[in-house]
Formats: sequence, structure tokens, C-alpha cells
Amino acid sequence: MVLKLKSDDGPHVYNHTLTLTLVEYASAVYVSDLTELFNWTCERCNGLTKGFEVIEIIFDVEHCLQAYVGVAKDLNAIIIAFRGTQEHSIQNWVSDLFWKQLDLNYPDMPDAMVHHGFYSAYHNTTLRPAVLGAVQRAKKSYGENINIIVTGHSMGGAMAAFCGLDLVVNEGEENVQVMTFGQPRVGNAAFASYYSLLVPNTFRITHEHDMVPHLPPYYNIFPQKTYHHFPTEVWVRDLGYSNVVLASVEKVCDNTGEDPTCSRSVVGNSILDHLKYFGIDLKCATWRQCTIVMSPEMDRFSRKDSKGFDSLCFSILSFVWLDMEQKKWVFLLAIFACLLFFSRGRVAVLKWKTDDDSPVYNHTLALTLVEYTSAVYMSDLTELFTWTCERCNGLTKGFQVIEIIVDIEHCLQGYVGVAKDLNAIVIAFRGTQEHSIQNWVSDLFWKQLDLNYPDMPDAMVHHGFYSAYHNTTVRPAVLDAVKRAKKFYGENIKIMVTGHSMGGAMAAFCGLDLVVNEGYENVQVMTFGQPRIGNAAFASYYSLLVPNTFRITHDRDIVPHLPPYFYLFPQKTYHHFPTEVWVRDLSVLKIVRFGIEKVCDNTGEDPTCCRSVMGSSISDHLTYFGVELMCETWRQCSIVMGHEVESYSRKDSKGNIFLSRTDPSPEVTEMKTISTTGVSSI
Repeated sequence: MVLKLKSDDGPHVYNHTLTLTLVEYASAVYVSDLTELFNWTCERCNGLTKGFEVIEIIFDVEHCLQAYVGVAKDLNAIIIAFRGTQEHSIQNWVSDLFWKQLDLNYPDMPDAMVHHGFYSAYHNTTLRPAVLGAVQRAKKSYGENINIIVTGHSMGGAMAAFCGLDLVVNEGEENVQVMTFGQPRVGNAAFASYYSLLVPNTFRITHEHDMVPHLPPYYNIFPQKTYHHFPTEVWVRDLGYSNVVLASVEKVCDNTGEDPTCSRSVVGNSILDHLKYFGIDLKCATWRQCTIVMSPEMDRFSRKDSKGFDSLCFSILSFVWLDMEQKKWVFLLAIFACLLFFSRGRVAVLKWKTDDDSPVYNHTLALTLVEYTSAVYMSDLTELFTWTCERCNGLTKGFQVIEIIVDIEHCLQGYVGVAKDLNAIVIAFRGTQEHSIQNWVSDLFWKQLDLNYPDMPDAMVHHGFYSAYHNTTVRPAVLDAVKRAKKFYGENIKIMVTGHSMGGAMAAFCGLDLVVNEGYENVQVMTFGQPRIGNAAFASYYSLLVPNTFRITHDRDIVPHLPPYFYLFPQKTYHHFPTEVWVRDLSVLKIVRFGIEKVCDNTGEDPTCCRSVMGSSISDHLTYFGVELMCETWRQCSIVMGHEVESYSRKDSKGNIFLSRTDPSPEVTEMKTISTTGVSSI
């Protein structure tokens, strides 16, 4: 039977039998015996693909790629098949998919973004010229009206998509169909729109819980920046009993490319589902090995390119040989459950520990520290230094500032001072400037664990979070101010470190630094809307060394969900340290009446706390306990300083600003109002 590419009435329809045929072609491209593949005598070269005639085989070992081009007379079609990743590296390859950013504008398509790695695998290797040359030879031999079908699995599916688009847009080919299996996302929504318009006869087959179609992740809260599948997905569900598949059900999904009732309706957590479609293996025949075998009788068909790679050539048959290189990849997968849990909050007097010496959450202390955290966003350094600002009242009244640090170079701000009512030194760090909060949050999706924390085996953190505290002017200024404060107020004074957002990450590193490197005791850390900063090993060390730590999270605040936590790969994913306190808002007619606080478990990743809801809100990130945690001026965090405090200020060679008190005299802090005449701004 000749399988039709189109229905009689014109629109493109899904063809189950064609799919069963193409999955065999997609499987055959994994065969490592080039002689059998070239002659189409391999184990996988029977069944529905019998009689196929190979035109070209390309094996690019430099980039670890393989493909072939040939003619299927029963389909009246040229078949182009691309191989996916070698199985011995599949888990590593899949893991790295999470971190791929949209970083390349697709040529001549406004706003269409793709990942350069996916694009380059087809466009910037030997594959494209070899494939296009083979297509031209096949059309010359079999006629201009022959159909073209492009297929591939996994990374091969991504290459198939780019190839199909290339054939239509740049080569002017018609009658091009693309069918892929377990293909990752390759571009954004704009690219998906162009693609579906130009190559409408495209079907993406997805299988059960196959993880790869879920990657790189789709973030509906950032539609302009996220990856987005093109249509049409066909989702294959297995029906069976006791792991025996009895039948498969195929669902043709909607035309959005991201149908929430198809593969997106389940967690993509299976590599096994990725390696088998319709009972056909889509992997190399030998476990952990994709070696290439070529018998001597094929030498007469071979040639080498300018890089010295072997090839095969006879009449319209050819083969290209290139060099192999493994790549290291890391798999991570995001799951945000949508459950809702409430718990009673705790209210207590200001005390640090229970009678049994274990840390306890203190509601009143949290209300106090959120005010200190809010104050660090103030841009008027005179008011902040004299503690006369709008946010310098309430529970923080009477605070005495020791040091203000404004790191102009890295856009950081913090202060150190003494709260006599708490008998504590308070250190506060500012979060990201508000005008860039959305960009900063979106960047959190892509931050990888890339730095070993010193002297902590297996503890990994992100260098950006680490460096913001350790490798800027902030750390030496903070440590010096703490020493001065302890000199003024006694060695036994406590230390509380707080911060919001990125400031929370800096607060965590500061608290750990004070304990580990400075040898201080009685250190407490309380952060608000803090992102994850390290892996599980780091979280374990941290909770052991700084047990008096509480991370306050607010309702659906997006930042505590980032960088994402992937439970399937616990050794490689980010992991929060304990103890989380999740604050849920109770409201009537959208007016928040009060919050309920739940003290979470000691894992750091309690699935019944903020992880039980989708982290989708920036507004929840910018307000905690009704207190604003952002700069007072929209889209601006300018610095203003009056001449009255210039005698306390200094600048370093890079323009960073420091306001310091060298003694505890009340002279400055007793100033009620500072004249606004003659102020300098930065």
C-alpha cells in the first residue's frame, strides 16, 4: 500500500500506519554497522521499511551526529533520518536540556528565538550540505515531484525540525512532512508560529512520561521568554497490566503546540519511555556503546573530507566519516504540585531558643526583621544612616547604624547596626533593584550549580550567589562593622542576618561565613523570598552549622521556587536548607485580612509548604507581612546623600560608597531631621 502524506480533502491528517513506518526508520539510524545500514540489511531494516534504498549516510563523530538519506518507493518519498544522542550519555544529555537558553535569533524571522546548539547541530556541521546534496541527487533520479519525509528521535528530532524548515524556506521544496519522536523544544512561541505556518505537515509523537518533550521547560508565566513547542503533538499512552503493554492509545492534540491535556498533563520523568516508541527501540544496539563498524568491501564507496574523515561513495551512494566526541550533560526536571495546605501560625515572645535549646520560629521577631529588610531598600543614605527614614519606625525604632555599604560596581547594598531591644547586631542585605526584577527572576531558571563551596566535600553552589557576598566590597565591610559593634557592645552580643530575594541569598552566605570563618556563635539567619543557592550537600552542611535559620516564603512567591528543584536527580539539583516558614494570605473580597504561618519540616523541601503550589507571583515576592520589600521609587533605586553625613563617608577607587561610625556616640543618630539642601545623588 502507498501511504498518503495528505488526506483527500487537503488538510494534513495524522497517519498511524505512516508513524509505525517512520519509527522504524528513526530506529535504523542508530545502527552502528555502516555496511549493513548502507545495504539496508540490518536487523532494523526489515518490516515496514523493507526495500529502502540508501542514498547517503553521514556520520559526524566530531559532533557525535549520524543521519542518512534514501528513497522509500512504497511511500514515493525521500526519507531523511537523524539519530538522537548516544545512549551511554542519554541521562547526561537530557539533564543539560534544562539549562539551554534561547540565545539565537532565527534568520529572517522577527522575534523567533532558538537555542544555538540545536540550530548548529544541523546548520553548522557537515550534515546540512551532505543532506541537501543527497536530496538533489535523489530528486534527479526519482523525479522532482517525489515527497520528502524528515524524521528523527530525541536530538535527532530537533535536527529533523530544522531540516524540514530549511528545505521549505531555503530550498523551496514542497510536499515536505516532518515527524519526530521524543523531540525537545527548540524555540520560542514566535518560532513555533512561523514553523507551523511554513511546515504545517508536522507531527511530534510523544510517549507517556517521556521526559525529553518536557525540556527545555515551558514557563507559562514568562510567555515571551520561554520555550514553546510547535504543533501538532500526538500523545501515545500505553494500556497494559503488570508492566506488559497490551495496546496504545494515540491522542491528536490541539494546534497550540502546548496542549495541557496531552503530555503536559503528566510529569515527564521517564527515560525508558524516551527510548522506546510503539515497541521499537530508539537507541544504539549495544548498551553504552555506539561504535562504528565498516567492512573493507565498502572502501570503494568511501571518501574523506578536508578534515581527514572517511566516507563512502558510488554513483549516487555516499558516506561521510567524521570524528567522535562525548559531551557531558546534567538532567534536571521541574515539578510544581498544585495542592493547598493550611496550618496554624505561631506567635511567641522575643526569644531565640526553646528550653531544650533547639531553635524556634518567632512571629514577632519575623515582623521586626521584615522591617529591617524593607529599610535596606531606602535610597536616601542620610535618612538611612540616621535611622529617620519612613521605614525606620515601628518595631525597629531606636536602631543604631554602624555601617552602610553601597557597592556601585555590582549594584549591591547592605547595612550593619545594633538593635538594643534585641541585644543583637543586625545585618541586612538588599535584593535586586525593582526595575529589573522580572529579568532577574527569569534568569534564575537557568542558573547552574557551578562552584564547589570551600572545604565542604560535594557541596555545590552557584558562583553568582556566592560571589555577590564573598567577592565584592560587601564582605570585608560587613565583617569590619561586626567587629566594631562587638567592641562597642560586648563580645556576647548576638548577630542576626536578614535579607530579601538576592539579599536573602547573601544573608545565608554571610551567616555561614560568620560561623565557619569568623568563629562567631549565636548567629541567626532569617530571610524573605530567598532563592535556592546550593545543592543538597550544601544544605546539609548549612543546616548543621547555622541551625538557627528560618526562610520565610509568601504564598505563591516565585523566587523560592528558583532555581528549580528536581527530585528525580537529588544529587545534582538545587535544594533549600531548612527551616521554611510558609505564610499564606487569607482574604475577603481580595482584601488580605491576615496570614497563616506554617513551620515546615526539616528537609528544606517540604512538599506541603510553598512547593505545594505553583510559584507564579512576583507581587507576592515584593510584599511580606504587608511590608513592601522594594525600592520606594518605581523603576529606580537612586542613591541620595546629604552633606551632613559626608564626614562619615568614604569612597574606594571603584566609586563604592561606605558610611561608617567608628564609635557609639549618639551624635548622629539623635539628629531628627536632616535638611535636604545640598544633597548629592548617584
